[in-house]
Amino acid sequence: MDVGALAAATVLDVRGKPVPLAQAWAVHPAVVVWLRHFGCVFCREQVAEIRGKRGEIEAFGGGIAFVGNGTPRAADWLQKRFAADSTVLTDPGLVSYKAIGARSGLMSTLGPNAWASGIRAFRSGARQSTTKGHPYQQGGLVVMGPGDKLLYQHVSRAAGDHAPVEDVIAALRSWARSAAA
Repeated sequence: MDVGALAAATVLDVRGKPVPLAQAWAVHPAVVVWLRHFGCVFCREQVAEIRGKRGEIEAFGGGIAFVGNGTPRAADWLQKRFAADSTVLTDPGLVSYKAIGARSGLMSTLGPNAWASGIRAFRSGARQSTTKGHPYQQGGLVVMGPGDKLLYQHVSRAAGDHAPVEDVIAALRSWARSAAA
């Protein structure tokens, strides 16, 4: 992962306004989740999972930002339907995706691991809609702290490969302990 490139990345908000991504973790740690695309079944599942832990994330001083790669209009759609209380951004140029080392490809999207994850996501209630971004892009998750400090990272190996939420909470807990010391 290229932390310098990630900290220098500029993304767009739901109105299409450029925003420095590092703004998300400038003052407090942030859980930043890169979604495959805004219509993705796995992404909806992951958004629900992370938002379900919002209380714990905030208790340790963290914030949440979701990053997709479709249009600002698609980002706005996801925010209104699935993440009204969260920051949703888009990176149509995939600059931040490259900085975290996100994978992209047909096999990571449609391979056997993706099928098993698809069944899990469907059982959780998530549903696929039209593709709203790069169809073969995979995502990831980082927990970043002030000063561009990487606290945790997970790069998805295949569609539906999400970071264990317990690991995300543990990284924030560790940061909170060290910040209090």
